[in-house]
Amino acid sequence: MPMVCARLSFASRGTLCAALCTAVSALFTPRDGSAQNARPDSARPRPRPTSSQGRLAVTGCSGQPISDIVILSQPPFKDRLPAQLEWGRTLARTLHMETRDDVIRRFLLFKIGDACNQIKRAESERILRAQPFIVDARIRAYDDEKGGVRLEVETRDDFTLILEPRVRASSPQFRGIRLGDANVNGSAKLAAAEWRDGLAYNDVWGVEYSDYQFGGGRNELHAVARRNTFGQRLELEVVRPYYTDLQRFAWQAFIGGTRDPQRLFRSGYPDNAVNVSRRYSNLSALARVGPVGRLKLIGLSLTREQTHADSNTIMLTPEGVRPDTIKAAPLDFRRQNVARVNLLVGMRAIRFVTVQGFDALTGTQDVRVGAQVGLVGGQSVRLGPDYDSDRFFSSNIYIGAGNEQWFMAVQGITEARYDLEAQRLRNIISSGHAAWYFRPAIRQTTILEANWATGRRMQSPFQVSLADPDGGVMGHRASRDPGARRLVLRGEQRLVVPTRFNVADMGLAAFVEAGRLWAERSVPYSVDSPWRGAVGVSVLAAVPPRSRRLWRLDLGVPVSSDPRRRFEMRITSFDRSRTFWREPNDVTISRERTAPSSLFTWP
Repeated sequence: MPMVCARLSFASRGTLCAALCTAVSALFTPRDGSAQNARPDSARPRPRPTSSQGRLAVTGCSGQPISDIVILSQPPFKDRLPAQLEWGRTLARTLHMETRDDVIRRFLLFKIGDACNQIKRAESERILRAQPFIVDARIRAYDDEKGGVRLEVETRDDFTLILEPRVRASSPQFRGIRLGDANVNGSAKLAAAEWRDGLAYNDVWGVEYSDYQFGGGRNELHAVARRNTFGQRLELEVVRPYYTDLQRFAWQAFIGGTRDPQRLFRSGYPDNAVNVSRRYSNLSALARVGPVGRLKLIGLSLTREQTHADSNTIMLTPEGVRPDTIKAAPLDFRRQNVARVNLLVGMRAIRFVTVQGFDALTGTQDVRVGAQVGLVGGQSVRLGPDYDSDRFFSSNIYIGAGNEQWFMAVQGITEARYDLEAQRLRNIISSGHAAWYFRPAIRQTTILEANWATGRRMQSPFQVSLADPDGGVMGHRASRDPGARRLVLRGEQRLVVPTRFNVADMGLAAFVEAGRLWAERSVPYSVDSPWRGAVGVSVLAAVPPRSRRLWRLDLGVPVSSDPRRRFEMRITSFDRSRTFWREPNDVTISRERTAPSSLFTWP
């Protein structure tokens, strides 16, 4: 039975987890007293703002002066529940600390005294909905009866308690846990701690911290410190993402390092692994050129990357590390040590359409209609005899079209290095995702998807498989066939099921998927595989109603000749409404770390 990693999210204050999150958050909080002053009288219930119900609603912003901005922050359960469940709503509202008014105001693109602008109003709504701790946001304008408008910003929080136990059927059943809060004290900060039993290896310990308003603006700070079973992962990033076409600049500063074995599948033989160590840093900046809606981004970045993969392999067994006893030629991986100056170019002609029930079960999301392209071209800088001489190319292309009833989009990411000494392209990695959504009725959604990934002329460890939980096929988690190219097709039919309780949205789904692999000489042990598929059903849930976080219980039956196929039950919880696609991990780990993905992953 596969390991189950579930994320349970509940509003929290006064719990052991909330205390842990607050303690972790304190490690990253400046000692100038700002944290204590950011939420005065937090122990006392704050007065609720007065709604403008009954006032004359304004159809749009057309230059009227903004006389007042009222924040109406709602808890996860806004509506009353049935009498037998009302205690749960009361408990949640008592424990939950809603997102603070000053946090919401800092995401807005206007302030009191500004002229009301329809574009800024719509973009502010979308920026709020893009935050991981907010389910939905609406900004309405009301006549203040004095020639101006009163803006009401209504938001609804998501559950923010992080509780991720790791359990499995065999002993020991309890393998680890991740605890934290994704919106500590309503301050737009995430703090979490993790432990996992390493069995014959080191136990995993880690902490994670994110501040989505670092420095009091729309900047983000992300920090991760994690000891893995063999090595560690340390990363620190400060970024001003490109949230909206109305902003002029975006920038990123990033430094990190990892050391861990990368597992390699071998058809018909036990897996082996190679130790891989990486160090990387990146300093990037972009500036907007052109009008809103049809613009260009131009910038520069300075990057440094060191990668070393051992040629000798090891075997990771349940009893610990063992030498690889299968006689084979050593793997030929090349050490990388390069510093580059990169030119960044972005082009965008995008508008946003607000839809419901596409990636979320019934929740609201903003999809991109139009096209956008992000390009990176880098030239190495020789700082010494040990530095590589190469050129680097990367592209991120997105095209989308549709409306509230249907939507289709495709995104592809490609990167490659041109070795100036060998006069040859190396490490060509490409992956992509295409999807079509059709919602003929309010309770029905059809989704067709295609995912692909490929690696060519690889000089660093790379493999794709049908066992990957994000990019593979259900029922094949135990498959050990590796490939250099992968194509997976998937279709799903969803049906939202009416419920008599206002606790969660429920749904059912039927799905079918199929995929195959192709070999390539530079990818170790890669093979050609036949088409392998799976059929299954799913139980879907969104808690609270209209949440964009989708819970899934998938039951999949494999349809293939793979001797390792088996029935699979999988429980997952994720929010895919904020970005069109997230690349599978087995591809991401082989990419260069210095490409400015945080800048070009536009919301």
